[in-house]
Amino acid sequence: MENRHIIIEKFFNVGVNGDISLAEEDLGWQKNLILEAQSDDPETCFRYFVEIVGLNILFYWVEDRKFYTIETELNPIEVRRIYDNPHWDGEREYMKADKNGNGPMTSSAGEILATFDNPTRIWDELCINGVKIGDVLQRSVILDLD
Repeated sequence: MENRHIIIEKFFNVGVNGDISLAEEDLGWQKNLILEAQSDDPETCFRYFVEIVGLNILFYWVEDRKFYTIETELNPIEVRRIYDNPHWDGEREYMKADKNGNGPMTSSAGEILATFDNPTRIWDELCINGVKIGDVLQRSVILDLD
């Protein structure tokens, strides 16, 4: 069994399998996404999923322990920091987001950080807390593309 570098214990709750921790190898573009984008280059993956396919992205940035979404279906495109669940019990990090306590979704309410009229501008212009989106995603777990 390989040694996993655990970042956050009890990140997900998966029922009968117990709580699942978030590990270093869970961050960034996962193998299945790299295969679909046909590239291991982070910019190519981002541009493929956001610009070409037009998917929304839900991710959790480990540096500030917040959930974010890039909502490509909206016009203009919105980048949001998802609101924390005010009733979060401190267990399972995944449940700390979304005011309804259901866990985050790309449609969850949040603070709008930036808007874009054109998805081709996001990679070059989007920064969160002064950090470029490419670096943010490398230190994030990408939870959903829809």
